[in-house]
Amino acid sequence: MKIKNIILCISGILLTLTSCDSEELLKVNEDPNVATSIDPDYLLGFAAYSWTGNRTGGDLFLPVGWASQVFSTGGNTGWGYAEDRYDISPYSTGNTWKSYFVSIGNNLTIAIDQAESAVPANNNGAAQCKLMLANAMYENTMIFGDIPYREAWKASEFTNPTFDSQEQILNDLLLLIDEAIAQIEPNSLVKISNNDPFYKGDMVKWQKYGTSLKLKILMTMVDKDPSKASDIGTLVTSSDLITSSSDNFQIAYYDETNSENPKFKIFKNYSGGFNEWVFANTIGFTFMDDRSDPRIPIYFDANDNGDYIPVDTATDALIDADANLLSSPISVDNLWKADSPDLILSASEIQLLRAEVYARGLGVTADLTMANTIYKAGVKESLMYYGVSESDATTYVNTDLPDISTMASNDAKKEIHVQQWIDFQDRTLEAWVNWRRSGSEGNEVPDLQLPVGAPAGGLFRRYPYPPNELSANTSAPTVEAKIYDNLWFDL
Repeated sequence: MKIKNIILCISGILLTLTSCDSEELLKVNEDPNVATSIDPDYLLGFAAYSWTGNRTGGDLFLPVGWASQVFSTGGNTGWGYAEDRYDISPYSTGNTWKSYFVSIGNNLTIAIDQAESAVPANNNGAAQCKLMLANAMYENTMIFGDIPYREAWKASEFTNPTFDSQEQILNDLLLLIDEAIAQIEPNSLVKISNNDPFYKGDMVKWQKYGTSLKLKILMTMVDKDPSKASDIGTLVTSSDLITSSSDNFQIAYYDETNSENPKFKIFKNYSGGFNEWVFANTIGFTFMDDRSDPRIPIYFDANDNGDYIPVDTATDALIDADANLLSSPISVDNLWKADSPDLILSASEIQLLRAEVYARGLGVTADLTMANTIYKAGVKESLMYYGVSESDATTYVNTDLPDISTMASNDAKKEIHVQQWIDFQDRTLEAWVNWRRSGSEGNEVPDLQLPVGAPAGGLFRRYPYPPNELSANTSAPTVEAKIYDNLWFDL
């Protein structure tokens, strides 16, 4: 099997049912291999590692990163031309679909039923599973658009579940989050702890996560549905938001065999530990270089001359006459270490969203001074998370970052979006979502251009539906979804 095909088959899922040898997909609410009665503790743990495996593996993380121009393939000198020109494998779309619906969604819905029917009821466990389900299905609809939700995971009632509209799904997820938060009993010992890889049963942190996730979803919706601004205004001052990296929602990995970060394992297993396939993209690198960003040597490797040279999208990486690599790959030693966690929702992300709220006046009075303070706090959190010392991070945000309080509102908003793009350099799904919501089509940040060699029609805006789901589910859309089609939230 070719190396590329091998890696595409690494959905990164550590404990899932997906297979690289077949495009076989199950209808989204059926799987004879999934248990119907098991401790919710184990189901949450299984679903969590299935989720992180897909998020960090070859079916989602890498294709989305290349197609959305977060990083570069290096062309013939590196990975080769495919995803950067929107050639997304049906294995990637199929494995991603199955992961979200079967390994994650089905197991979490079973866990919720088991937790709520237990005696005494495990309200905390149900809440944990509901919040995780809300996040996973938010990602799922950001990838595919309209998907089965209300009729999913109910095989006895709906053999061909209807595809709900993205607007309806997002509103339903907000209700699910509210329901979960209302169930949380911080002082109860009945909860999921042992197999909770996020917070080990700390329900105060779970509550902050739920509130933060709600803000994130509302910010995705507000440009399409301005009525969401009032809810955003209520949440932006909440003390139940993640504003410290100690509360980040993430899964840890370890420098131990079979416990390493899937990104690290790709290069460990197939290229001797060296990254020769994934490079700094000129777009993000230029943002960082223009701002003397101290994350540059953390995100990227310098060449033998000590220089950092990015690669344009859909362009060959540079080599010298002796075939030595001159372009800068993403750093396996720093960013993709064996023990690098999968960061799903972070303090820096929430702080930058809050800064955007004040810069735009979403449900609050526009206040660029407040926006500037929170913006700098968000950048500082990101710097420290990726290894910049607190003193250096403080100096940087106070001396090198622009003061957005002196800018026009639109310019301040753009600068916040630039920092969001930089912050998401190792979170390709989040970068892609944030780019699509950052402005109307043609006005997003960054200003991406159609890659050379990509099919005409537009920029990469969604995954197409897996062919087998379309053929298996008679309720599936009959009009083929194009990779450049805008989703509901994407103006």
